[in-house]
Amino acid sequence: MNVREPDWAYVARSLAKVLAVTVALLLALSAIDRVLWLFIDFDDERTALVYGTAARVANPDKRLSHGHSDGGRVLGTTYTLWGEPRRAGPSEGGTEYEIVENLFGAVRAPSLDGPSGSLGEAIAYVDVDPGVDRERAEKVRKTIDGLPQTLDAVAVVEFAHSMTTERLVSFNRRHRICGGADVSYIYSPSFYDDSSDPASFNAVVWNRGMTQERSRPALSYQCETEPEVALAEFRRWVGLLDEGDDFSEFELDYGWLAGAAEEGVVHGLVVDRWKLADLRELLDDPEVRTVHLADVAFDLGEIG
Repeated sequence: MNVREPDWAYVARSLAKVLAVTVALLLALSAIDRVLWLFIDFDDERTALVYGTAARVANPDKRLSHGHSDGGRVLGTTYTLWGEPRRAGPSEGGTEYEIVENLFGAVRAPSLDGPSGSLGEAIAYVDVDPGVDRERAEKVRKTIDGLPQTLDAVAVVEFAHSMTTERLVSFNRRHRICGGADVSYIYSPSFYDDSSDPASFNAVVWNRGMTQERSRPALSYQCETEPEVALAEFRRWVGLLDEGDDFSEFELDYGWLAGAAEEGVVHGLVVDRWKLADLRELLDDPEVRTVHLADVAFDLGEIG
C-alpha cells in the first residue's frame, strides 16, 4: 500500500492561518479592552477592597500600604500594592506587589502567598489555647534581659488562652496598649494538615487599618478599646466577601475567614517596632504564654 507523503507546504499554510487568526483575535480583544473601560464601570474597587485587603491579612511580614488599580479591563484587573518587609530597623525601600484578577475571577499574586522569614516563623508558633509555659517565658525573659531595653523589636505575643474582645480590652488597659498601626490581631493561627484539601491555610492577622484606603465611615475609638473596633471592622469586611472569591493565592478561603470572624477571639498579637522593655513587661502577665522575637534594631533617631 502506498502511503502519501504529507503536503508540508499545506500544513505550514494552515498553521500560519491559525496563528494569524489567533493573533488577530488577541489584538482585537486588546483593542476592545482598551476602549470599553471608557464606557463600562469595571469593579476594580472591589478587587482592591477584597484582594488588596486579603493580601494584607495573609502577609503580615510586610507593611503593605497604599495601592493603585489599572482601572479594570475586559481581560482582567491589576491592583498594585506598595510595601516593604516588616523589620525593626529603618526602611530599606519599598517595592511593588501585583494582584491580577482575570476575566474568569481567578487571582494571581505570586509574591503575596503568605508570611516568610523570622516573622513568618514566629506567627507559625502561635496555636489555639497552648496553655501556660513558664519555662518558655523565662527563657525569652533572659534573652530580652541580655539586650538593651531601648531596642526596637518586631515580635509576636502569644497568649496562653484565646482572648475574647472583653478580656483583650482589660489586657490593654493593664498594659496601656493603645493599638494602632503597630498592633495586629491573630484571629486564627495558621493551619497545616497534609491529609486535607487544601493542606494549609495562612494565619488570619488583622490590623484596624487594613481597609483604610477604601471609602467608609471614619473609625472612632478609645485607646485601649481598639479590639472592639478592630473586630467590628474585620467582620464588616468579611461580610462583603462572596463564597466564589478566589483566595487560594493567599492560602485563605471564604470559610476560613468567615469562621475566624464569627468566633472573634484573638490568639496573639503581631507588634511592630515596640521597645524590648515593653515586651519584657508582658512576660509577667499570666495571660501571655511567651514572646517570639522576629527582629530587633536600634532606633537611630534616638541616638545623639
